[in-house]
Amino acid sequence: MNILFYGLNLNPPWVEGLRNTVKELATMMKNKGHNVYIITKGIIGEPEEKNINGITYFRIPTASTSTYNDGSIKFIIKSLSKIKTLTEKYDVDVVHGHSSYPLIGIAEKFSRSAALFTLYSRLGSNSKMLEYNVITNYLLSFAKSRFVASLLKRAVDHVTCITPSIYESLPSNVKSISSIIPIGVNTERFNPSKNGDKFRDELGIEDEKLIFMIGDVTPWKGSEVFIKASKKVASKRQDVKFVLFAKGTYEFERERLEKLKNMVKAYNLEEKIYFAGVYNNIEEIYAAADIAVFPYIEAFALMSIPLSLLEVMALGKPIIASKVGDMDYAIRNGVDGRLVKPGSVKELANALIFLLEHEDESRKMGMNAWSRVKKNFDWNTILGKYI
Repeated sequence: MNILFYGLNLNPPWVEGLRNTVKELATMMKNKGHNVYIITKGIIGEPEEKNINGITYFRIPTASTSTYNDGSIKFIIKSLSKIKTLTEKYDVDVVHGHSSYPLIGIAEKFSRSAALFTLYSRLGSNSKMLEYNVITNYLLSFAKSRFVASLLKRAVDHVTCITPSIYESLPSNVKSISSIIPIGVNTERFNPSKNGDKFRDELGIEDEKLIFMIGDVTPWKGSEVFIKASKKVASKRQDVKFVLFAKGTYEFERERLEKLKNMVKAYNLEEKIYFAGVYNNIEEIYAAADIAVFPYIEAFALMSIPLSLLEVMALGKPIIASKVGDMDYAIRNGVDGRLVKPGSVKELANALIFLLEHEDESRKMGMNAWSRVKKNFDWNTILGKYI
């Protein structure tokens, strides 16, 4: 079978959940003997066609950087003819679009092949955290509107939703062509046997507890909440250090990092909080954590379940997450992790102190998380739902 995947940011670097989900699905399809092609946004000046691990990427050069929204509108417009051209040239059987925005799926109408679209977050939500201009904010909200989603009925043959709540947010006419297929984790790569000693050595940490904020420094992921909670935890436990990550794909990352580092300095936490960058062996990095935190404030611009949440669960780590999006679809509060109120420094700090002081219960939660991923979110099981 010839399969054409389509989406905005499916290129390397492999630092974000949706592009890693598509890469994993494409790789497994290729390993099953299918021919896989990918259309995505490219940076002006880079090769427009490139084979990456046996998968051909067709990049439409509309961006000057690898950030999320740079060149996105131009990409959508230019992709209409590109989809038509490639489906005819490669005799494509299925076009499979991927996005948190149903607007991306509308482009599949211009294909003569069977069309599938996967939706990664709920419709109708609005953000108070976006740092874009008024026009961009409006376009992002419009791209996730129920009106745009209703047009999928005429554009694609089937819609898959990664959680039940996304399915429930769809207009009734689109529900009739939709189903629920969760995202998956490669449990051969992510499992409790992974060792994080190398990253600990890199940080110069031996016996101290390490608490990771998983994600990046975009404002809706709650970096400020994490830093404030870290201050409270550090005042009670001297044996704990904290790590935040930056990915390099957020337009305002430099300004955000400067703000957060100034905040760390103001709280006298320079010796307690580390800022880390991008790593290819992310499973070994996450394995270094004693506790993983997802202090998200909202889920407008995210996958409804972050892939990194499932990856950390698969590593058997105790987790604290805000109850936003579909975190509670993956985590059963008190069983696989702890869920806290979004934006609550007090709840997050208390949950961290509880897990630090109850190590047996923390380990049990981590193992429950691993078992839950293995049973419900293993790609080896989920792949069969697509084929």
